[in-house]
Amino acid sequence: MKLTKTHIILFILTVVTTFISGYLIDGTIASGIYFSTSLLIILGAHEMGHYFYARKHRVTVTPPYFIPAPPFISPIGTFGAVIQIKSRMNSKKELFDVGVAGPILGIIFAFPILLIGLYLSKIVVLDNDVVASGFALGDSLVFLLFSKIVFGNIQQGAEIFLHPIAFAGWIGLLVTALNLIPSGQLDGGHIVYSVFPKKWHLIISKTAIALLIIFGFGTRQIFFLLKEYNIFDVAGTSLSFLEFEGWLGWLLWALILTFLGTKHPPTFYDEIDIGAKRKLIAILALLIFVVCFIPVPIKVV
Repeated sequence: MKLTKTHIILFILTVVTTFISGYLIDGTIASGIYFSTSLLIILGAHEMGHYFYARKHRVTVTPPYFIPAPPFISPIGTFGAVIQIKSRMNSKKELFDVGVAGPILGIIFAFPILLIGLYLSKIVVLDNDVVASGFALGDSLVFLLFSKIVFGNIQQGAEIFLHPIAFAGWIGLLVTALNLIPSGQLDGGHIVYSVFPKKWHLIISKTAIALLIIFGFGTRQIFFLLKEYNIFDVAGTSLSFLEFEGWLGWLLWALILTFLGTKHPPTFYDEIDIGAKRKLIAILALLIFVVCFIPVPIKVV
């Protein structure tokens, strides 16, 4: 399918809304341009990965629709981008290729954008006499690694003040992890359906939603109550790593995935195995999910 006026208008609106979001970071036109350009490159690469492989397999598909959002609704100025697949996949091989291409191509751009952004970022030492308040971004494994590469050991009481490009890269990691959640018809769900039998896709999808609920509530309050009533104190035990605070956003995602459904439509020839090479790529996709996943993306401090 060809590019339409709707695609062009939505893209222009998304450029405007993401520019405004970037401008609000530090009140300069440059920050708006840096943020909007970097974010749209990552989102565009992700969707074009899906699009090119769909076209390669002769699947009827639309070019990406970018979804603008007012900054007061979405702080990043967009709800992402989507393509519409209008024909049924012939085999799990096609489904796998189309599903995995988006996250991999997106992360190929997100990693260098994040690294460049961190080199442009700076360390801010907080004043001990001033109580800092606001929002803090969570860390993924790859963000911690890149921060270590750029800044080394950061002294206590200091924080990284992200450049708009680095912020766009951070969002790219989060978006990649969200898409790779192994549930339903997300990219991760497509990969799981391609690798495992249908019944296992359903089990894994429901398990993923259950884990999102656990991550939504967290375990810190549970362990606090256990300690308060002298039942069990996790501190100092080998189970201390299980104590973490929750993020309510995961509850919203669990609700959305439940509403969308955990079943996956079959391909014409489900019985065709995807082969060893694609299964190795599936392991790579799992590793990408793990290193990009942020347990608590945003918290109030």
